[in-house]
Amino acid sequence: MAAGPQARVRGPGEPAEVIRVGQVGGAFGLDGAVKVVPLTDFSDRFDRGSVLLLDGAERRVEWSRPAGGDLVVKFAGIDNRTAAEMYSGRYLEVGEQAGRPAGAGRFYHHQLIGLEVMTASGHGVGRIEEVLEKPANDVWVSRDGATEHLIPATKDAVLTVDLEAGRVVVADWLLTVEESP
Repeated sequence: MAAGPQARVRGPGEPAEVIRVGQVGGAFGLDGAVKVVPLTDFSDRFDRGSVLLLDGAERRVEWSRPAGGDLVVKFAGIDNRTAAEMYSGRYLEVGEQAGRPAGAGRFYHHQLIGLEVMTASGHGVGRIEEVLEKPANDVWVSRDGATEHLIPATKDAVLTVDLEAGRVVVADWLLTVEESP
């Protein structure tokens, strides 16, 4: 699941006010449709009749169709190319109440931000401050003061994620922790 900059700082595991589910890539055709890059595993969010937030305003989906790996979506009230172009680069969101469980072993980005990161041997290595989306897997950015650690979100590297405890445990081999003399 993707997420971008957060609307406000949240505590570990605290729900987001909104969840980003797509990004408008630009206008498509002349009737006000837009090309959308989906940022969700739930493609039915773009089905006819669905309501999404665009610039904080509710927009009802009139129709949608696949276009390569993306979608073309027509929203009610956006009726020409000029109007559609205004939304290029903007995010499509749903309210947190529309959030769905991510599934076993999967997490929304907003759930990870702020979690404490520890190695299996108990060394603290900061808190997750950012999630980078990369082709092979997400990369979690953990910072401890001036030190930044990049943690691949893979089963080999991440041993446990405990949202209730606010903690992530990573494999010892992943990070070299220097002991003070």
